[in-house]
Amino acid sequence: MDDYKSIDLSTWTQVGEGGNGAVYVNEAEPGILLKVNTIDTTEKAIREEFYTPKAVSETGVPTPELYEIVKVGDFYGVKCQEIPGKKSFARLCGDDPSTIDVRATQMANLLKEFHAKTVKDSEWIPSMKERMQEAAETTTLVSGKAKERLIAFVKEIPESDQLLHGDLQMGNIILADEKPYWIDLGRATHGIPQFDLGHFYLFCNIFSRTARVQAIAHMTDKQMIQFWNAFAVAYNGPENMDAFVKECRRFAALDIIILGMVQKLSFSERFFLGTLAKKMLK
Repeated sequence: MDDYKSIDLSTWTQVGEGGNGAVYVNEAEPGILLKVNTIDTTEKAIREEFYTPKAVSETGVPTPELYEIVKVGDFYGVKCQEIPGKKSFARLCGDDPSTIDVRATQMANLLKEFHAKTVKDSEWIPSMKERMQEAAETTTLVSGKAKERLIAFVKEIPESDQLLHGDLQMGNIILADEKPYWIDLGRATHGIPQFDLGHFYLFCNIFSRTARVQAIAHMTDKQMIQFWNAFAVAYNGPENMDAFVKECRRFAALDIIILGMVQKLSFSERFFLGTLAKKMLK
């Protein structure tokens, strides 16, 4: 284990939070953001959160600079570049819902540029198909014939060296002076784009009904569905939308299986997600 610098949070001010933790600033360290992961407390997780975005940045994707890993009590954190005047696409749309269709189209075009990047033999950007194969074989969210269909589906997915975000949603792309930056890249992998699209479909159309996701996105469920609809047309084109959405739903089922691996779920949550996954796989 590396010897990481210890940070006293009493000198830092919280300025935001996300799905994995909270974000802080300190007047004594201008231009620095401290992101503390309070969900996964392992050193492995924080090293992925630090080194994976660095590997993504090396492909030419615009990302904030990362400086160091630190310890914050029982948790780990990352110091990174603060982007002055930044706003996420989620915040922009929440502040002005009339811009949803425009921002969704812009995000779709930026994502196509992102997916055009490729990675080979990266220590920090693994194969999403390989990760999904392990999840399909070990999951307890589904069983019997549903699990057989799941495993067969994953085997048919082609490998690809296309770069994937891994946690695609409108809060994970920011603008500053109209320059975009991709953030929260600790789960980046490589594979076919449908993995990202399935995750985003699930976020906008299913999980958007929850208060927690609405708080993260700064948008209502109806606004997130509107965002998805405009995004989908811009990313795929207006033709064959039914087939595009059906494929996104099938990959959303795979995302549910991954979720069952990485998060602690109650019995009722596991039952709900397992039922949802089986429905989407059809």
